[in-house]
Amino acid sequence: MKFEFDVIVIGGGHAGCEAAVASARLGCSTLLITKDMNRIAQMSCNPAVGGIAKGQIVREIDALGGQMGIVADTTAIQFRMLNRSKGPAVWSPRVQSDRAKYIDKWREILDATSNLSIFQDTVVKLEFNEDEDKKHEIAGVETSLGFHFKAKQVVLTAGTFLNGLMHFGRTRIEGGRIAEDASKGLSDQLKELGFEVGRMKTGTPARIDGRTIDYSKAQIQEGDDTPEYKFSFLPDIRRTLRQRPCWIVHTNPEVHKVLSDNLADSPLYNGQIQSIGPRYCPSIETKIVTFADKESHQLFLEPEGETTEEYYINGFSSSLPWKVQVDALSNVPALRDVQFYRPGYAIEYDYFVPTQLTHDLQTKLVEGLYFAGQVNGTTGYEEAAAQGLMAGVNAARRSKGLSPVVLKRNEAYIGVLIDDLVTKGVDEPYRMFTSRAEYRILLRQDDADMRLTPIGYAIGLATTERLDAMRSKKRQRDELIDFCNDFLVKSTEKINRKFEELGTAPLTASVRLIELLKRPQLNFEILKGLIPRLSSRIDDIEVTRRKEIVEAAEILIKYQGYIDRERDLAEKQLRLEYVKIPSGFDYSSIQALSTEARQKLDKIRPSTIGQASRIPGVSPSDINVLLLLLNR
Repeated sequence: MKFEFDVIVIGGGHAGCEAAVASARLGCSTLLITKDMNRIAQMSCNPAVGGIAKGQIVREIDALGGQMGIVADTTAIQFRMLNRSKGPAVWSPRVQSDRAKYIDKWREILDATSNLSIFQDTVVKLEFNEDEDKKHEIAGVETSLGFHFKAKQVVLTAGTFLNGLMHFGRTRIEGGRIAEDASKGLSDQLKELGFEVGRMKTGTPARIDGRTIDYSKAQIQEGDDTPEYKFSFLPDIRRTLRQRPCWIVHTNPEVHKVLSDNLADSPLYNGQIQSIGPRYCPSIETKIVTFADKESHQLFLEPEGETTEEYYINGFSSSLPWKVQVDALSNVPALRDVQFYRPGYAIEYDYFVPTQLTHDLQTKLVEGLYFAGQVNGTTGYEEAAAQGLMAGVNAARRSKGLSPVVLKRNEAYIGVLIDDLVTKGVDEPYRMFTSRAEYRILLRQDDADMRLTPIGYAIGLATTERLDAMRSKKRQRDELIDFCNDFLVKSTEKINRKFEELGTAPLTASVRLIELLKRPQLNFEILKGLIPRLSSRIDDIEVTRRKEIVEAAEILIKYQGYIDRERDLAEKQLRLEYVKIPSGFDYSSIQALSTEARQKLDKIRPSTIGQASRIPGVSPSDINVLLLLLNR
């Protein structure tokens, strides 16, 4: 048996799986240690992937050569493109997944990955080397069964397991999620070493038996009827499972009365829970308190698999006693006879303040130790997977003596996510939103492959097949744009009659097709019905990717001015990223800086002026002082 590895990954959740596969595929002998090999990549909460901004992250993971998009596509039972009524900068793909098949697919990928071993146990202690300057470097791990594994790079992705405590009303049970023990020892060990440890809280709704739902009293929510839409940019990845609808129901005053009458038993309101919870994903009891004037809240009944009758109640997260949850939901007409599989609960867990990390997700206190996922104060499978991917890549590159890969804010949502964590820190569970990205027109879901596949290929993670697919898509997209730029559309009675119906000006002379596509009332779908040459040209595009390529061309044509302007702004801001700050810079002695700036800069130790400019409390005048001192 092998006991020495290049990289060890602790935790088999979404972050740990991406980290382990990335490290192994980059040529490092990698060990993934997880509590339960049957719950690899468990979807502890909602069995769904993607959503607003999260969908962009999944496409970025896929573009770099990660696995989440592939797993999500092959296990999807419903697909929806969110925000279609808005601009393409915020279009966001989302799938409902088969929870069991999602685990099976990940296990299949892990088992098929060379250089990767899996071990089922709990890590209770990290082992270090210490040099003459008292600087620590990771050396390995010890498990609860007494195994010692050695590695100079360790990635910690423990999720909600570090001192996890679940709340079912006044009943408290230690655990990382229902029916799974908490992980003890690591938090205390790292705290003694000087790490700042905090507590956060999250929650999950009850799971119910779909056979007890009265669907005649619920509103059906079908997925998009667009089989071409998916997460992965690989042409041969497809959704193959039977697609299933979700259902919408609403709470009512009777539901709210049951909940409000029992708030004294809610751990959120009786002082039992003191930690920080997610503001944007509140529990049902928080909703009725915060929005006391609302008589109804929307709930989504979402199937947990292709064939299962288990349903997830999206919007009814709760830590109230199980009887209160049953009584409240029984007042929803469609759920009069509701039967629980298990109740909802809240969970508190330890996290490490993420400003203790550098941009490669390595800790500042221990060389070779990386943190990824909820241990950094984030929430969501997608945010965790993105961090796991980058931590796995950078741990592997450190093992080979290579420089880390750090994505910029204008390159990827993943870059925004990591920069926000290590620069600004968190005061609540961090969730990605499109509004967090200042360059979101550049970070669209449709062009993640154009932005990131060359990077993934250059580091050895994205395959030649993936790069060729990106180049083929780009070539076909650009050829379509060139055709539109060259083709003249003549004024005809048929065209002008249709234009008048659509409320756009008729043609008085020939005009280039590209100019027509810039009109908000027109698109390729409308124009190809009026212009046979255009229809023929579109038919020449690779059929399995036609919709994706045509949509990408249309976005560039319609929004090119906005894209160019945002790219110019990003390039100007990027100049500050090239102004490096010496590692031992003494901020405390610079009286021209504000007191708050000195404190924040000394704590976070930014590596560039660009990073310093994004630290809350560091003003533009403070940045000017630093630039002057650095002779810039």
